[in-house]
Amino acid sequence: MKRLLGSDNSMETRETSIEGVIVHDLVAHIDERGSFTEIYRETWLTDFKSIQWNIVTSREDTLRGVHVHKDHYDYLMILAGRMLLGLHDIRRDSPTFGTSEILDLTDEHRRAVSIPPGVCHGFYYPEASTHLYSVSTYFDPRDDLGCKFDCPELNLAWPTKDPVLSDRDRTADSYAQMLDKFYLDANA
Repeated sequence: MKRLLGSDNSMETRETSIEGVIVHDLVAHIDERGSFTEIYRETWLTDFKSIQWNIVTSREDTLRGVHVHKDHYDYLMILAGRMLLGLHDIRRDSPTFGTSEILDLTDEHRRAVSIPPGVCHGFYYPEASTHLYSVSTYFDPRDDLGCKFDCPELNLAWPTKDPVLSDRDRTADSYAQMLDKFYLDANA
């Protein structure tokens, strides 16, 4: 991670190697009753307004993605288990264009991650897991693109060769097809 962006008594915010992808190290306030952890404040994200929250459960050795959105932000955290979050920047105007990174998120160290439009993301679960995520726009199939998880252009070293995949992810586009669709409006 690059640098500390800010902190308060509920979290510290750090950049990753991909511009605009932010990790929020959340602080658990623990006492004899248990714990309390803030997971989101509107002031933490200036470009993001949460309009919908979702909970996802995944079986061991499941991979979801790789997906990318033109218009919406994602904000997520693992609630139970472990997730390897694969990221890849396809924003041509980004100084980190082409950069890839895998973040290891666990329920032992609560972290939330915000992902801007134009950053591909895939989720691998080495164990049964549950994650919470929020989006900044409602689902629109025109804004929900993707490619096969093992496209070499992604440069993501997933620790699995044959994960559990949805039909959609199993038959996803190639990396080149995904890029063509992502930039279709820009070239029209």
